[in-house]
Amino acid sequence: MDVPDLFNATTATVAVVPRIDGDGRPLGLVVIKERFYVALNQRVTRMGDAEVRYTDEPWDPEAPATSSTRRPADTCIRKTATDVLVAGYAMAPGRRPVTELDVLVEVGPVSRALRVTGPRVWYEGAAGLTLSEPEPFVEVPLQWELAWGGTDASDESQPPLEEARNPVGRGVMRRSEALVHQPGPQIEDPAAPITGLGRHEPWGVGAIGRHWSPRRGWAGTVDPAWMRSRMPLSPLDQDPRFEQVAAPAMVAPGFLRGGERVRLHHLCADGALEFELPRMHFGVVARRDDGDVPVGVLLDTVLLEPHERVVELTWRAAVPLPRPARRLIEIRVDEKELR
Repeated sequence: MDVPDLFNATTATVAVVPRIDGDGRPLGLVVIKERFYVALNQRVTRMGDAEVRYTDEPWDPEAPATSSTRRPADTCIRKTATDVLVAGYAMAPGRRPVTELDVLVEVGPVSRALRVTGPRVWYEGAAGLTLSEPEPFVEVPLQWELAWGGTDASDESQPPLEEARNPVGRGVMRRSEALVHQPGPQIEDPAAPITGLGRHEPWGVGAIGRHWSPRRGWAGTVDPAWMRSRMPLSPLDQDPRFEQVAAPAMVAPGFLRGGERVRLHHLCADGALEFELPRMHFGVVARRDDGDVPVGVLLDTVLLEPHERVVELTWRAAVPLPRPARRLIEIRVDEKELR
């Protein structure tokens, strides 16, 4: 599929990605990105070095197949709301070691509190398997591997035992004695701290995998009938929420617009970050031989990297491609910073 010509009248990073929608129609997916730096005085300025990601970036580049996602790809066609993601670290104030830290992520209507501890292990106590006292730490990565969850495939005669909401986490084991002296979860719900085995909720603020719950339940029916009649198109019963990469609690109730208040506590060694999301407006126009057609643009991803004082915003628009393709002269992107 030919990519339409792009006229980028902005200073943001813009890419046009060829895609096919669920009905088999060709699209030009317009991805608009900008990175911002939050200064010590909380002033937010543009950095101009955003990159469009065509694949997920894992936390562990050496083991991408089993690693959780640090920064997700930008190539989905559309989302139903804005994802809020954190790719960063819990950081002790002034980098003075602590054993426990309460973290807050708040972006407009999205709010999540976490308790982060230093390393701790499972041991057999008087009341059963429990967790040791945490060791001191300066920073802990907010990756799903350190939250409750996991997969145990040690018994080949049975299906793997899995926490579908976080199959890469810690704590799920078919035999509890196998956990003794193994690392325990370090990221938890401060309202329900983990002290022993049981049914716990994975707790985090990062991207979740396509094969994790609840996304796997929204993927649609992939069966022989789909393979015969629709592959590689998405299943007819795929839920649009499948493309949301944030955990459900980190998905906004609709699309953010810019100007929302951001509060990030214990995610930067310099102290709390409190600022407003930049107010940016982008216009996308498909210039056709029969006239200009404006296309809606939505802010659908907020990626926070507080340890670097960086915010990355992603806007998206889907431009239907006419047939023949030469009828589309170009795609033009303009911008206006709102005050």
